[in-house]
Amino acid sequence: MKVSLIHYLVSFLPLIALVKGDTPLLNNVATSPPEIDVPGPRTINGVVCLPPNIAFQEFDPLKPKSVPTYSLPQYDESKVVGPTANFDADVVELLNSLTVEEKVGQMTQIYGGSFLGCDGLINMTQTIEWFDKWKVGSVLTDTATGGGRYNYNSPQRFANFSNTLQRVATTYGSKIPMIYGLDSVRGANFIKAAVVFPAAVNTAATFNPVHAYEVGRIAAKDTRAAGVHWAFGPLADVSMEKLWSRNFENFGEDPYLAGEMVHNSVKGLQGNYKMDRSRVAACMKHFIGYSAPVNGKDQEQRNIPWNYLMEYIVPSFQRAVDAGVATGMESYGSVNGQDVISSSYLLKDLLRNKMGFNGMMVTDFGEINSQYTKHKTAFNSSDAAMLTLNYTTVDMSMVATSPVFTNDTINLVKSGIIPMSRIDESAGRIIQLKKDLGLFAQPFSDPSLIDTVGSAQDVEVARNAARESIILHQNKNNVLPFSVDEKILFIGPNMNSTRFMGGGWNAHWQGPTDAEGDAIYDGYGDTIMLGVQQITGKPTGWYTGFDITGKRVDDYDELVRLARRADKVVIGFGEKTSTEVKGDINTLTLPKDQTEL
Repeated sequence: MKVSLIHYLVSFLPLIALVKGDTPLLNNVATSPPEIDVPGPRTINGVVCLPPNIAFQEFDPLKPKSVPTYSLPQYDESKVVGPTANFDADVVELLNSLTVEEKVGQMTQIYGGSFLGCDGLINMTQTIEWFDKWKVGSVLTDTATGGGRYNYNSPQRFANFSNTLQRVATTYGSKIPMIYGLDSVRGANFIKAAVVFPAAVNTAATFNPVHAYEVGRIAAKDTRAAGVHWAFGPLADVSMEKLWSRNFENFGEDPYLAGEMVHNSVKGLQGNYKMDRSRVAACMKHFIGYSAPVNGKDQEQRNIPWNYLMEYIVPSFQRAVDAGVATGMESYGSVNGQDVISSSYLLKDLLRNKMGFNGMMVTDFGEINSQYTKHKTAFNSSDAAMLTLNYTTVDMSMVATSPVFTNDTINLVKSGIIPMSRIDESAGRIIQLKKDLGLFAQPFSDPSLIDTVGSAQDVEVARNAARESIILHQNKNNVLPFSVDEKILFIGPNMNSTRFMGGGWNAHWQGPTDAEGDAIYDGYGDTIMLGVQQITGKPTGWYTGFDITGKRVDDYDELVRLARRADKVVIGFGEKTSTEVKGDINTLTLPKDQTEL
């Protein structure tokens, strides 16, 4: 029998202690320390909580296999498949069996972070309460955004979370499967290992609608792998204000081009979604006029002549409707003095009656209550719910974290202020959508899709889209193409960063944090410098020069000296990873340090 050194020492510990105790100097040494009350980590009901305002969430160690190639069942997509004006008989039967609380619950969408405990993991007591007491019908976004333990969920972990919620939804309350929505706007960008595609403005720059279709198809597959059934895209807004922080998310400023890209994006995301379980419900957004804020700041009011709105802004949304888009999302703020969220003209006369949209309509984040808290067009939260439901055809409230909308709406119905027929209209559209997506037959994720996430087959599709989107403005003196033998100096943080090259809606809503950097991608992701090294087979000359805000960080005199020694110089400009209000800017002028360089 082999005896290790540890076994040997442990066997003789009593003897060692005895010998040690026989030394006079050690006989009087105290061995019992004083008791000092030091609180440990914060706990709630025995659960150890994460530190408050934690700057660095844990990395998810799981990865899909990312098989090189895959094939999926094919379904007929030659005809438009979309929502209809009438509900199926079994949907009507289920609808008629529900209480007012169950119907209004279907109209309630809750933020993913609302189901988490202080440890960043799912809190089952809290989760059961949301589905049993409030009977919620929908969930949105990832857990990382809502304070989850992991900063970028693998498809396995995401599916485990969504499946757990689904199990509770089908066990408690109305027992109707929930529908999960996610901002998969450039691929399944909130799911680790999923291919993050070029932004919509790049896709439009290809002038090839096939790319819009392929981005949608792959985004749908990877989104469905995580147990999510609904993608909040495409953005059908037409870029109208250069300062606006979300221009990169749209298909450009040309109504015709944007419309064709939107049409094909919807077709890619949905396909034959009533049969194909690798597809999702698409969502045209943001209806309408969102892209023309008066001061360029996100969510501010828009003043748009009605004929201008009809000629330039409506067409791309109409193309989404023509493609059979299953859902829509109204926009933040107001158009011509009317809050979109309570505009009968925009959300009933225009959207439903003139454009023929039969799908389910969801609000943007917390927008019903914004009438009270932000726009000051409602007296209180109850008045806000009444205005939206009585004057528009909005079906679901993206309430975020509070049951206020649910409670207010139930009371408004019971007091006769909102008719039950209006609730039936919205709850019916939601239940019909769930049936169309197959949730009553199989509400859980499909594990067979997980290992297709990040496939080399999908990576090549993304690279082809990126290649075709590149725009060459000038090529004076035949500067391009470069030769592998030339000395090239590269300057700029974007040149050597996956994070900065990715922009917003990339791992997170605002992109990775400074603490996460490129490490969050866990090996998934390229940089321009990596690409150059792969081609040349030798190290590249790269200097930061300036940080992502445009402030100089290197000695410019030294950079000028290096530039003079180089055959050619490439400067990569860019901006911080941001979108929406956090991405607001005041000028299109380059920072002073960049201009001087």
